Amino acid sequence: MSALERPVVSWMRHHRATVSSEVLAADGTSLDQRKRLVRAGVLERVVDGCYGFAGAPQDELVRCAALCTSRPQLVVAGPTAGRLWDIRRSPRDGVVHVLAPPASHPCREPWVRAYRTALIHGDEIVTRPDGIRVTNPPRTLVDLTRFLPDLELRSAIESALNAEMCSVGMLQRTAERLATPGRPWARRFLGVLATRHPGAPAQSEWEAKVVDALVARGIRDLERQVVADVPGLGRVRFDAAVRSLRWAVEIDVHPEHVLSAGVARDKRRDRLTRAVGWQTERVSEDELRDRFDETMRQLVDSVARRRTDVAARTRAGRSPW
Repeated sequence: MSALERPVVSWMRHHRATVSSEVLAADGTSLDQRKRLVRAGVLERVVDGCYGFAGAPQDELVRCAALCTSRPQLVVAGPTAGRLWDIRRSPRDGVVHVLAPPASHPCREPWVRAYRTALIHGDEIVTRPDGIRVTNPPRTLVDLTRFLPDLELRSAIESALNAEMCSVGMLQRTAERLATPGRPWARRFLGVLATRHPGAPAQSEWEAKVVDALVARGIRDLERQVVADVPGLGRVRFDAAVRSLRWAVEIDVHPEHVLSAGVARDKRRDRLTRAVGWQTERVSEDELRDRFDETMRQLVDSVARRRTDVAARTRAGRSPW
């Protein structure tokens, strides 16, 4: 045999161009025939018990598929699962992290890192169309606690919430299920989750940092993703705002904000929102990256002045807007 049979090719087409020894054997391909396919340059080994098309790039997805198709007891987890779900701040370490049964020896490849545990529930596993088994977003985020400091973990949580991969309740239930005495990282996750400012998820990492910093500096009534109806604009969404003061902050880190069309659009928006009483403070990525603490102090001062002004107008019987 110098070519693959149609059922095997069909299997490989749906499994990242990988096929296990078991699938080959079930299709009638003997060990000698497999060796001839390797010598002929049709197949090459990806891991023990699994082959791929010779010459095809063995990227992370191919490696994950090879492990899952040849080792049904494994589940892709941790940073690798975070990358598959595109969760912000997932470490890019070039390693395929997997969960494996206790006392097992799942793979000898240097690019595989196995964590042996019996504590994984069926509802925490998602099987993708390409055959890759991966932990669901809540379990992935809790597992990422072992690899991320608190600030980056908060960013990862906001990323998943913003993408509607999970809810705060799902995250809490998953972490509570894992928070046994031998898993302090699960308890740390619960602690980080408890410090999250309530409200809509942050849509960018800088937004999360700014809200956390302002709340920590005493602006407890700050909310994320506040919507207001503005004549001439319709429904406007502010990155963060204090509703009672009609004070808002916009985190202008997207490149469109420095282009002429974006600048003109922002100016028009600020003019129309100002007409109905909103004060908008805009901060750039340069300010946040190079002068973060100074910028936060300026925003805190701006809120304080706004409070004073609104209170004075209210005492005088005038509309604060």
